[in-house]
Amino acid sequence: MNAVLFRARSIFNLLKHAIAGTEKDFTSGSVNRATFLLSVPTMLELAMESLFVMVDLLFVSSLGERAITIVGITNSVIIIFHSVAMGLSIAATAIISRRVGEKKPQTAGLAAMQAIYMGITLSVLFSVLAMCFNKGILQLAGASPALVVEGDLFSRIMFGCIIFVVMRVLLNGVFRGAGNAAMAMRTLMLSNAVNAVLCAILILGAGPIPAFGLLGAAMATGIANCIGVGYQCWYFATQEKRIVIGKKQLMLVPDIIKRLLKLAASGTVQYLVPSSSRFLMIIIVAKLGESVLAGYIVANRIIMFTVLPAWGIANAAGVLTGQNLGAGQPERAEQSVWKTGTFNMFFLGAIALVLLLAGENIVHLFTRETIVAQNAALYLRYMAIAYFFFGYTMVISRSLNAAGSVHIVTLLYVLMFYITQLPLAYLLGLHYSWGAQGIFIAILVSELVLAAACITVFKRGNWKKVKI
Repeated sequence: MNAVLFRARSIFNLLKHAIAGTEKDFTSGSVNRATFLLSVPTMLELAMESLFVMVDLLFVSSLGERAITIVGITNSVIIIFHSVAMGLSIAATAIISRRVGEKKPQTAGLAAMQAIYMGITLSVLFSVLAMCFNKGILQLAGASPALVVEGDLFSRIMFGCIIFVVMRVLLNGVFRGAGNAAMAMRTLMLSNAVNAVLCAILILGAGPIPAFGLLGAAMATGIANCIGVGYQCWYFATQEKRIVIGKKQLMLVPDIIKRLLKLAASGTVQYLVPSSSRFLMIIIVAKLGESVLAGYIVANRIIMFTVLPAWGIANAAGVLTGQNLGAGQPERAEQSVWKTGTFNMFFLGAIALVLLLAGENIVHLFTRETIVAQNAALYLRYMAIAYFFFGYTMVISRSLNAAGSVHIVTLLYVLMFYITQLPLAYLLGLHYSWGAQGIFIAILVSELVLAAACITVFKRGNWKKVKI
């Protein structure tokens, strides 16, 4: 009995350390301990990210099928810009984690500032362009003229807030590279709380505040992201200790920018592949009717909610890989990946069982439309099978990125989305008239192809020799 109590107390203390983020050097000690300390805050971070998405969906779904479709189309476009943020985040995490592993906090700070300068410049450019051409973008995505009119102001506000999305993602990548995954978690907790409260007030109305409906969803999301970025900037300037920021770190350094751009370009292309693929998939699904498209969008939001915590575990593997390679310990880096991948597989396997057993009940929480619910539930059943393979795919791709093999992951995504998923979805869903089922089968097959390819590439071990 005493042994059980001691074990429970040890786990509880470890959990407190993980959430507080007090430990940031993961190049020594137990690999299992390091994995746990990084995985818990990154899981909670992305659980908050997924909750952010689900809160929006819950409120927007009360506005009807058309509102769901407008939000889905707009977000599919924002995800493309989000790819640039992820590319910069990958580059920042990879370089900063190496410098932290090498015990060079000043150089880490220099790299962090170059990434921030790049993020501000690009996000402002994207926001302006997207706001100017928002109607054309919605039309290109397959929105009907009526939907374009209805979603005009909503999309302009969402596109105008791209800068906050980009900076939040980028700064979280900087914190993760420093080993401070708990900070990224706290940022999402704050943003999520603000978003939930503002969604309830601005979408539905409260007291003297009118119900803004769909417009309120855009306002809530923009304000929540802005507050999150403000908190990150304050912490980065006053509290972060493993990245040193002084006068020397504020200067522009072309050599570091060049290295960041090289990694970020590969990372951006890497994320543009799936995000552009999802955009094209929406165009394909839209040809089957608005009910099928709405079902696909609802199911995708549910999938995002359940999968994002697993991406948190994968992010932990990336930090472990980067810091241990920087410390000259490639075997410890590899050991971290396999252990984290196994944990991730069991986590997602449990989620898959829930979706298989209760998928239809979950879908009905977000839509009362029978046809929409049927399509969403069908998609969830197919994707639940793929969950058993996601675990290693996520962890390996993040670890390859952290090792500097960003271009390899990009090629793996090209194989999955452009060589397998999109052609097969068009053939099965439209050409052979299998409808929604054909498209969902194509998505499942592409996930299996990616899993097999990731494991094969990682086992070869070439990623251990990359210099950044």
